[in-house]
Amino acid sequence: MLKPAFTVVILALLFSACISKSDHNPLKESSTTIPDTTQKFDIRHRDQQQIEKVIYSFAENFDNVHLDKCLELMDDSIRGEVDGVRLHGKKDFASRITQLAESVKNAHYQQRHMISNMQFEGLPNDTVKTTMYSAMLSTDLRTGVIQLMQVGYYKGKLVKKGDKWLIAVLNSLPDSKLVEEFYKEPLDSINKH
Repeated sequence: MLKPAFTVVILALLFSACISKSDHNPLKESSTTIPDTTQKFDIRHRDQQQIEKVIYSFAENFDNVHLDKCLELMDDSIRGEVDGVRLHGKKDFASRITQLAESVKNAHYQQRHMISNMQFEGLPNDTVKTTMYSAMLSTDLRTGVIQLMQVGYYKGKLVKKGDKWLIAVLNSLPDSKLVEEFYKEPLDSINKH
């Protein structure tokens, strides 16, 4: 049986995904094609480690509802989509994260991101494109029961400003959205993008 706070979170996520009417479709921006090596920008190992640290730190601070620390890891002009809602700038992201945090404020569970298959593609101007799988788990702190809340992936970009890497684009794309798109479009059209 789902707890009331958990049910509110799920309903809020479903509602936000349903109200988005944008032509923006991050699924069409994804690609499994091999990058053009004539325009290759190498990513130094040290930069890759710093980027991983930013991503893991963002996820951990999000899980522990430390909004201020999440915002420190974002570029001022960050843009993207979270659960079907398009966001532009730190203010939009702060508002969305606050909404999500408020919806679970009195809940008796701990959420955790499980991130894997992180990949990097170097771009010009100290920018790196990233993609990774993500699963969101919750543990009921009273019973110890663990539940899978969401599975999907993150796609985004980080930009180097001074000596710091900051999140410039963040798209949170649950597999439920992929399934929805799969049934709206023929399989071949999804694979071509």
